[in-house]
Amino acid sequence: MKKFTLLSCLLLVVTAAFYSCKKGSTEKIEISKPLFVVGQSISDTILPKKDGSGNAIPLKGTMLAGKTYHIMSDVTINAGDTLYLQPGAKVLIHGDGKSPETSPAFFVNGSLVSNGTKDAPNWFTVFATSATPKTNASLTDDPANDPAYKGYWGGFQCGPSAKLLLLRWTHVEYTGGPWGTNAADYGAAPGDARFTIYMNSVNNQLGSLIIEDSWFMGSKDDGIRPQNVYMSLMRNTFSKMGGTGGEATNIKDGVYGDMAYNLTYGIATNGLKTSGASGKVCLVNIYNNTVINCGFRQTKATRNGSINTETNAGGFIYNNIVANSKSGLRISFLSEKGKPSDTLNTSYGNNLTYIGRGLPMGGAEQFMIFIEPNQFTLKKSTDLNGYVNGAIAANGTNPGVNTATDSLKYDPMFANYDLAANSKGRNYRNAVIPAGADFHLRAGSPAIGAGVYPGGTGKNAFPSKATAPLLIQYGFPQKKLSTDPVFGATITPPNKDLGAFPTDGTGNQHKY
Repeated sequence: MKKFTLLSCLLLVVTAAFYSCKKGSTEKIEISKPLFVVGQSISDTILPKKDGSGNAIPLKGTMLAGKTYHIMSDVTINAGDTLYLQPGAKVLIHGDGKSPETSPAFFVNGSLVSNGTKDAPNWFTVFATSATPKTNASLTDDPANDPAYKGYWGGFQCGPSAKLLLLRWTHVEYTGGPWGTNAADYGAAPGDARFTIYMNSVNNQLGSLIIEDSWFMGSKDDGIRPQNVYMSLMRNTFSKMGGTGGEATNIKDGVYGDMAYNLTYGIATNGLKTSGASGKVCLVNIYNNTVINCGFRQTKATRNGSINTETNAGGFIYNNIVANSKSGLRISFLSEKGKPSDTLNTSYGNNLTYIGRGLPMGGAEQFMIFIEPNQFTLKKSTDLNGYVNGAIAANGTNPGVNTATDSLKYDPMFANYDLAANSKGRNYRNAVIPAGADFHLRAGSPAIGAGVYPGGTGKNAFPSKATAPLLIQYGFPQKKLSTDPVFGATITPPNKDLGAFPTDGTGNQHKY
């Protein structure tokens, strides 16, 4: 990557702008930072271009700041090539979700880097028409009719040679278009909904998946679903992911990395899930996330609805807030599809779970509890929830009970979001983040100062587990990814506060 970066720097195009200003009697000249360019600038805005035979020409080079690009069919990035987006680039995909041919996808065999910024984010969204409308704030719980779940385009599908997929300060919306005849190459079947992001390295050179400070809204099934990669998912917002099933993130075997400071809101099943394959490692640290209103569009009783690990998955799981969701953290013994989690390489605690007082939906629909009994999850002394542990069974599971009268207790006291009001009736099924919602912590919150962090002592002591070889080997957080300012990850360590929005202003920077 270092060699790649140096080469790229040689191709910088200086677009510096000069202006002057006066402060007192001193005139200052400021020079704006030149924008990074990789390869050739892409000036055409109708893509991909076609060759003389009508075949799409693979895309590489740099999409430019301020430009709007229209994607008319599948885009391919060849192995060894890079597609780079400067801050402020907008990509509109012309798709309807009705067939593979009319639901374009980005097939990444090299690298794709969307380098948006806080002031100039990038966009990948549908080109809206009367036939492909966008969602609106009135569609809070209507998966059958909400355009958010139509899957207008096919997302980012990374082949075995893909080296890097990096989205920074980037909006991604309306994914899930169906697979076609090449589905088997990506572990799917024709007609299946494509995940927003799929990445799977098949050799010993694991690719890198870095998603930070980005927004994901609307998908037909799972959002991010990688295998065999190094990964960092930090400070993102996920909403309306999965119509009647699917998770915001569903991390599979062979993944090593971290998920932290993410807000998942109104997800069909889990906000954050890890699930390896029997005999293969899936080691992901899950910390300082905030999970709200998750798990209610998935009606299968065996599925969890917040943070879930199963089938040989492990990692450090600390400092999370789960509120008004189907159930709290589940370290699974068994589920409909899953097998036991890797409890040896799992360490958890300092998590807060809040449940409200909505109306039980009855029938096959579910209501919220603190912890699902008869799984591995125990209430730790540093946890905040209304679960009472039972006697540990011979298979290691815990038949505890949930204290119903503890609903409305353990309120993390968000700055501008009333959990009690948002749990009434069926409000907890709302998948639209209210305008002005603020998930920072108010003074007096029990989540303030309740987390583990480097240098902490007592209940805040940074965890270690001498008997867990993988936790020792990979650490908390993990350090496998490059920290290059353009092509690497910016990792935020665990905070003394719980949740994605700690009081020191670090963590998730999004406003709603």
